[in-house]
Amino acid sequence: MALLAVAGGTGQAGSAVVLEALARGYEVRAFSRRLPPPAAAVEGVEYVVADAATGVGLAAALDGAEVLVDALEGRGRAAQRAFPEAGRRLLAAAHGSGVRRAVMLSIAQCDQIGFGYYRSKVAKEKAYDAAKVPTAVVRASQFHSLLAELFAYGSRFRVVPSVRRARMQPIDVADVARALVEAAAEEAGGHTLRTVSGPETRPVHDFAQEWKTAVGSTAGIIDLPVPGRFFSEGRNLAPGTAFGTTTFAQWLESHSGDSANLS
Repeated sequence: MALLAVAGGTGQAGSAVVLEALARGYEVRAFSRRLPPPAAAVEGVEYVVADAATGVGLAAALDGAEVLVDALEGRGRAAQRAFPEAGRRLLAAAHGSGVRRAVMLSIAQCDQIGFGYYRSKVAKEKAYDAAKVPTAVVRASQFHSLLAELFAYGSRFRVVPSVRRARMQPIDVADVARALVEAAAEEAGGHTLRTVSGPETRPVHDFAQEWKTAVGSTAGIIDLPVPGRFFSEGRNLAPGTAFGTTTFAQWLESHSGDSANLS
């Protein structure tokens, strides 16, 4: 079976891609700036050190790979500024190594708002659109885990934060991984763009109540106003893009024994 390389293969999305690719019979090589601790390593996966920001180790990490899934993140201002260039460096290395297709994880509706993190994703998408190797960009809506982290953080202060007049369509990271690996397997040339979201679109307040019930929190839900019209106008939503099959309630149930993910 073909070798699939995962950039950022030790992060949340990258780790899910590793598992999905293995399940589909791929040989898998995961690379990041640091090797995972032995307890976190997945059997059958080759882990190597490489850094897209500097280019160190990229040629070796991509040697022999047929497809690349880029699940790298750019957190923090410095990382966001370097994010597009890191993407171009990664794509150049992929082209030089003979990778036939590169797939990037992006954010749903990232071109609809001026947040720095979103702008960095748009800039990197442009690098993928201009790449010499055929590419696919998969935009995903917010992960279930992001909502849980938001609610859990606020609950430390006895409130569960919601967003006034906002709706979301969160998705399980495992479903996102499925979309990324499917995109990697496609034979289409050129450059493609797809958005995937979860199976339900509901007010954030509803998700907050589900989280409270799941963890037994007694904190009150507070609907916070957010400057601008991005959420109130629903510009964060991507109608008609439902792909995931796991609802937020189902995700909470499946993680009920993992307190680190819920509270």
